[in-house]
Amino acid sequence: MNGMQAIAFDDSRLLDTWDRAAPLERPWRELAVLAGASGQSIDDLAKLSVGTRDRLLLAVRIGTFGSRLDCETSCPACGTRLELSLDARDLVVPERDISMSELELSDDEWTVRFRLPDSTDIAASAKAADAGAALAERCLAVLSGERQAAISELPRRVRDRVTTRMTELDGQADLSLDLNCGACTHQWQAPFDPAAFLLREVADYAARLTTEVHQLARVYGWSEESILAMGPARRRRYLSFVVQ
Repeated sequence: MNGMQAIAFDDSRLLDTWDRAAPLERPWRELAVLAGASGQSIDDLAKLSVGTRDRLLLAVRIGTFGSRLDCETSCPACGTRLELSLDARDLVVPERDISMSELELSDDEWTVRFRLPDSTDIAASAKAADAGAALAERCLAVLSGERQAAISELPRRVRDRVTTRMTELDGQADLSLDLNCGACTHQWQAPFDPAAFLLREVADYAARLTTEVHQLARVYGWSEESILAMGPARRRRYLSFVVQ
């Protein structure tokens, strides 16, 4: 897994964490889940680049639910529903050391200094009318010669170069899957959001876990703590006696 260490939830901590995370807007929801799994503070995690954060979220997914990802999508050409299985370990982009010189780009008279977006940037720009422009305002500083210039003055070719450089430096933040439709042979790329995928799984698992606790507590009178401490396999054995 490219040297990345898996981060695992136990059932009790997952439920407690989801209670805190579920009411939050994104990206604070995934940060709360990551904080619950890793023990780090939300404030510290929010300052990580989006790619570093998503790499950790994949570690949580692998440690808690395993590496197999069962996904489905529809072909944009013919509408055929596609099911696919992925290995989350193959989605981990190795982290790289970044020098300060790589966070500056020059093109003719233009110089752009930038930083990689973090979750605070995503949260702030999500509320703006133009999220992309708001994100650029937070992360880019532009000079035209010696003069400080507005982001809007930057030529498109320079913007594109900055975007490409950001993707190269933080490839984990921009995951895409190469897909192929077996029905019509159409090929395309589809973005993959590790945070959204994990949040859906945690929500579903928390709901299922709550139902299991309710059923076993009602029949046997056990506490939530004792039921969760059993682990999934033992709970399933008891549930096989009480759920018809």
